[in-house]
Amino acid sequence: MITQIKNVILLLCLSSLLVCLTSCDKYLDTDNERVVPAHDELADIDALRATTANLYAQPWYYFHKQRFISLGDARANNLYNSNSTLGEVNAQGTLNEEKQNASIQYSWASLYNVITQAAYIINDYAPYCIEHQICTEEEANACIGEARFMQALAYWYLAMYWHDVPIVDDPVKQSPTTYPNSFENVIQYAVCQAEYAAKWLPVSPLSRGRVSQVSAWGLLSRLYLTAAAWAKGNHFTNDFQTKVLDAYYEGDIEYEAKIDLTEFYYAKAAFAARKCIELAPDGGYGLMENYEEMFRVQNNNCKEVLFAIQSVASSTSYGLGNELQGMFCYDRCVNKNYGMTYSNWASYDAILAYQQRGGLIRTRGNIMPHGMTYDYLYHEQDTCKTHYGKHQGDTWTVVRDSWNPVAIKKQVVGGPMGTDNIAIQGNSGFCTPMLRMSEVYLNLAEALMGLNGEETTTRARVLDNVNIVRQRAYKFEIENGTYGVDGNTGDYTTLNLDSLLIERRMEFFVEGLFWTDIVRRSFMGESHLKRMVNYMNNQIAEQEDEPLMGCYRLYNYGYRKNADLTKIGEPYLKVNDADGSYQIIQPSRECVHNIPSGSWCHSQDMTTNDNLWSMIYPPTEVMQDANLLGAPIDYDFTNVIENKNAYRYEE
Repeated sequence: MITQIKNVILLLCLSSLLVCLTSCDKYLDTDNERVVPAHDELADIDALRATTANLYAQPWYYFHKQRFISLGDARANNLYNSNSTLGEVNAQGTLNEEKQNASIQYSWASLYNVITQAAYIINDYAPYCIEHQICTEEEANACIGEARFMQALAYWYLAMYWHDVPIVDDPVKQSPTTYPNSFENVIQYAVCQAEYAAKWLPVSPLSRGRVSQVSAWGLLSRLYLTAAAWAKGNHFTNDFQTKVLDAYYEGDIEYEAKIDLTEFYYAKAAFAARKCIELAPDGGYGLMENYEEMFRVQNNNCKEVLFAIQSVASSTSYGLGNELQGMFCYDRCVNKNYGMTYSNWASYDAILAYQQRGGLIRTRGNIMPHGMTYDYLYHEQDTCKTHYGKHQGDTWTVVRDSWNPVAIKKQVVGGPMGTDNIAIQGNSGFCTPMLRMSEVYLNLAEALMGLNGEETTTRARVLDNVNIVRQRAYKFEIENGTYGVDGNTGDYTTLNLDSLLIERRMEFFVEGLFWTDIVRRSFMGESHLKRMVNYMNNQIAEQEDEPLMGCYRLYNYGYRKNADLTKIGEPYLKVNDADGSYQIIQPSRECVHNIPSGSWCHSQDMTTNDNLWSMIYPPTEVMQDANLLGAPIDYDFTNVIENKNAYRYEE
């Protein structure tokens, strides 16, 4: 565990609890009592760094408390919720967020909380330390880099969920009734923030768990890739390119040599990914050898993790724990009754993907197929002595009937026995990865395809970046000589955007990314937009016989385990005896993308969720700020452009 950063987080969050709580209701509601910094406490650089440590935990709390999974996985059909009552998970799973909007309400508030808390460091704490010579300008800029990293990531999530959102430079001075900024403004603003972080953060983090220059390059590979997809769909306006991009990137060799913005952003994405991979060893980063081991508490902040939301071990304080084990643990005996679910399972389509392309170790790290034994999880309760004939302390075997759906493994870490006494009731102690090295490799592959104008490729320089991730997933099969034989798939020899999407789905299952991958793909142009809408409505599987592109939302299913437990079994859809129709827990709304010409995502003349690019704004925010429904406006990049040397990284 990381004692230094954890202790600082604990101290900061306890002292600022009431401050943070007030920011969850109105995202731009500030008052003097909240924002007056404790300048007397900023005595040295360690005190300033303590303020940035707070950004790793509490501000993310309501987003981290299942919402990033509800929005990023349930909405994209990675989860099957068997509860017939509409809750956060199945509301997103059926695109009915207007009926149950807790996920969007809390996510919006939490992400703007991150932005707000980071803004205090950028606008006040760090400048105060420079002005009073408490630390060097370089040291203060590194702290600002941490804050800007957090803002960049938060804005990326906001833009991928709501498309047009307000950019908040100064939460104290900015009007609480503000208009949203257009997507191109938001994504470029996030890019600038992350570029600043890449320029000023050290290659090696100050302590494990903090972000670094390597982290910033990894984030930039994600942001540039998003901008590239937007450019590929020809969505950037000429006015934005002329007024903002031409001025900001003046003197940038790649920008001046570009054919178009698509080539530029894909080149930037490839550069950022390569830079991250190149610097990774110097920063102590790299791919973990075993996928399954990455998601154990004992390996918190392992070398693969570029950024994780930090949980304080054994803490019962508000906002400092990780409650996600209770969202997915299917049996109280595996974690000493520290939280369990009766209704959240992996979806039928996710299981089918793992059966055909998952690899044993990666599959075991994400789901818990019937019959599998986990030698690091245990029967933890006294009552377990009568549980399936097992005794307390025995290793855990998944005993479930074939009519049961498959449980989720990721975030399920066990109780005291499985976590070396780290997990407690309501806090698993697991630090949730939000950015990993494997994503950087897959980002590089997609960037290289985009740079070469490819949607299908056989080029080794692209395939190698996907296959290094795939080979880790198939570690068991490779070691046992069954990789590529005996019914197992091997290395990719041909890759297209569909297969890359499926690979990302399996690699980042329940990490909140699959929905954003779908949205990014839809940016690429009319044909890609149509394909993603068709995926969401299950038309690809039904019309093209592409089972791995199926979308059987909240369809009831069972699972027949394989007699050979080194192989994944077969999921099957259940049917009604009366008419042979599929059993559906709750019907899903149709996903469409119908933006009137000359309109925008949140026009008042549109229904609540009739486009793929945006969910509804939180109703309570709209009540307080009717301007959110107005036409998005341009952000004023003048200050960024005038100070671009502070943002732009140079070799």
